[in-house]
Amino acid sequence: MPVAEARTLLEVLEARAEDEPAGVYFELDGEPLTYGELRAKSLRTAANLARIGIGRGDTVGLLLPTCREFFSGFFGTLALGAIPVPLYPTLGPEALASLFESAEARAVVTGDWFLPGIEAARAHGPVAPRPVAIDELERPAPAPALPRPGPDDIALIQYTSGSTDQPKGVVLSHANVLANLRAFVAHADPRPGEVVVSWLPLYHDMGLVGFAFGALYGGLRLILLQPDLRNPREWLEAITRHRAAITASPDFGYRNVLRHVRDPVGLDLSSLRVAFTGAEPIRRETVEAFEARFGLRHVLCPAYGLAEATLAVAAGVPGEPLRVHPTGGWVSVGRPLPSVEVRIAKEGRPLPAGEVGEVVVRSPGVMRGYYRNPGATRRVLREGWLHTGDLGVLDEAGYLYIVGRQKDLVIVRGENVMPQEIEAVVDLLPEVRYAAAVGLPNARVGTERMVVIAEVRNERLEPEAASSLVRRIVAAIHRHRGLRPGRVLLVRKGTIPKTSSGKIQHSRLARLLVEGALREAILYPPRLARRSR
Repeated sequence: MPVAEARTLLEVLEARAEDEPAGVYFELDGEPLTYGELRAKSLRTAANLARIGIGRGDTVGLLLPTCREFFSGFFGTLALGAIPVPLYPTLGPEALASLFESAEARAVVTGDWFLPGIEAARAHGPVAPRPVAIDELERPAPAPALPRPGPDDIALIQYTSGSTDQPKGVVLSHANVLANLRAFVAHADPRPGEVVVSWLPLYHDMGLVGFAFGALYGGLRLILLQPDLRNPREWLEAITRHRAAITASPDFGYRNVLRHVRDPVGLDLSSLRVAFTGAEPIRRETVEAFEARFGLRHVLCPAYGLAEATLAVAAGVPGEPLRVHPTGGWVSVGRPLPSVEVRIAKEGRPLPAGEVGEVVVRSPGVMRGYYRNPGATRRVLREGWLHTGDLGVLDEAGYLYIVGRQKDLVIVRGENVMPQEIEAVVDLLPEVRYAAAVGLPNARVGTERMVVIAEVRNERLEPEAASSLVRRIVAAIHRHRGLRPGRVLLVRKGTIPKTSSGKIQHSRLARLLVEGALREAILYPPRLARRSR
């Protein structure tokens, strides 16, 4: 069967394994894995899952780092007609127990190193999935009867990153995933055999759908790196060594390179045809600085998507220059992909081009709903349209610009302020590692007060230097936006809470501030820090 005729992810793998069993699907830590090897490992995994009682319709958590067993666990689960649920290996016991309960997980595939965390999570919640160590899945086992999943069967439950709320399980069918892959591959136009490099985690939609599934569907050779890249130069060295044509990262990944890879000697990124940037606000300064440092031209390509739409909704065209909104200064994320419709709406009413409103999406990639959460599903899926909660604007030519999240909006004296706009300004100061802005209620004046939180590079700043930095932060915001924040806090590294994909959790940050939970992290002003520190 040709890949183009595949109706499920399992059929895509089978088509590749039949057509070129020795073809390399991906390489990890210098070790390749072929399509044929993955199919064989997946069938062995399915047999061992069946041996412990897993069957059609059961949910199976995958609590694994980037490793070969993630892939055989995923496709082995599918082969049984069961439902794979990628889980974040960084979660604590209580959060993990909450996901076990939400997903009704019957089993969780993991490595020995995660077993203590799973046992702790099992003790915290009512659902206690059976831990399955990856070694168990390699044992000889009788081949079970394997059902054939259809296009409308569930391909996976993808948990959202929870930037404004508790994570929810996005239910995606095989038809959803393949529709999005076809649209994205048609847009990106990859050449068979091209090399793609990814350090993005497999438990996140950009790494799993965009790269793991995208490479499988497109017949591309995937080079996988571990997502905890402490040295971002390794990413660029992999691109150089493998002559990669495609890569991707959120904006913070490119910013991290700019901060830590100042000398491009020995690096050659000229093979890159496209480097997608998405998953968080896209900054023009980051794109231009990255391309300038490494001698690239129109290679960084903005994109927009979300788990509820499988992944991709809109993307720029590789090779075209950045498009920037003439009044708002926002970077365009391109036009909607083939088969994807995008509207801008306010209270359900479509808005004309040029007006800011909620981004609503209709496409065959839009999820079936949130797993076991009909109330949340009804709130976002209405009359066939997905209400994303993102604020955006379409221009006359159909290009989409993302302004921010509705729930993150700060209203200062009647004026709407997007925190991302403030954060981009503060992040430009060399002493600042990472910045966030939130609105807190101010009963005295009857409006919100903007609080700016800045993680600083030097945590031993003298009071005079800290005071000077705060004044410069206030001045930079005032120059850019004509307003002054109600308070600026300088804090330690790692204080600002983020999602698994690097997005700032503004709602959680505001709650922590109100509760006084960040006092120990505050470096300046000293009167807000705990003197007992």
